Amino acid sequence: MDSSKNTSPSAAQSVERAAALLRVVAAHGPDGARLLDVAAETGLARPTAHRLLKQLCAERLLTQGQDRRYLPGSLLYELGLAAPSPIQRLDRMRPRLQALADLTGDTAYLVMRSGDEAVCLDLAEGSYPIRARTFEIGARRPLGMGAAGLALLAAQPASEARAMMERNVDSLNRHGLSLDTLFERLNNAQPDHAISYGTITEGVIGIAVVVPTQIGVPYLAVSIAAISSRIPDSRMSALFKELRTVTHQLAVIEASGGSRS
Repeated sequence: MDSSKNTSPSAAQSVERAAALLRVVAAHGPDGARLLDVAAETGLARPTAHRLLKQLCAERLLTQGQDRRYLPGSLLYELGLAAPSPIQRLDRMRPRLQALADLTGDTAYLVMRSGDEAVCLDLAEGSYPIRARTFEIGARRPLGMGAAGLALLAAQPASEARAMMERNVDSLNRHGLSLDTLFERLNNAQPDHAISYGTITEGVIGIAVVVPTQIGVPYLAVSIAAISSRIPDSRMSALFKELRTVTHQLAVIEASGGSRS
């Protein structure tokens, strides 16, 4: 029997809407998302968004804090324990990321492209007392935000990069980044690396290099973020050298059996 015949358009639409709601809430990170945010970012009417959010909370896929903001629920964590990691060698990558943070003294990030978004897989902090925590583990952003997201966007074929930006236009605008500005930054980026000047947090510079892959388009990037005084022009080349060393190490680890599932 073809099970697709038993799936009504309304049922498929409900699943699509629920997935969109979960992505929006996850993108807001530990601060949570307001009903107003969720409705605006999904394009749903507030009553519809509220009804779906309430049901997702009942299923423990979402929860509400005391301030009524929505957060990922405990069932998502429980289900995630059974899901395969998209990066099968993440446990072997973490020490390399920490070594980079220790060497530079700054915050290092491992970021993965997920559709039209960038998601933080891991981070490591260096010893410098003023830390640049611009991305949290599990947080999501439209591609082009921050150094790693910009590097991953620049690694795409030009036509696909443009399509991604156009699909993300509403999300980019909510982050205060126009298409024209992102196009300009994309033109200044290179196919394997990028620099971000205060895109996420004023006074913070991020630099990133993609992890090379033998098949397909790169989907991982490593970045370093620090206050601007920590990354003067005179230090850029040395930092990029360290980043490329780490990204090539991660490429070897990933190729050893960590293909995307």
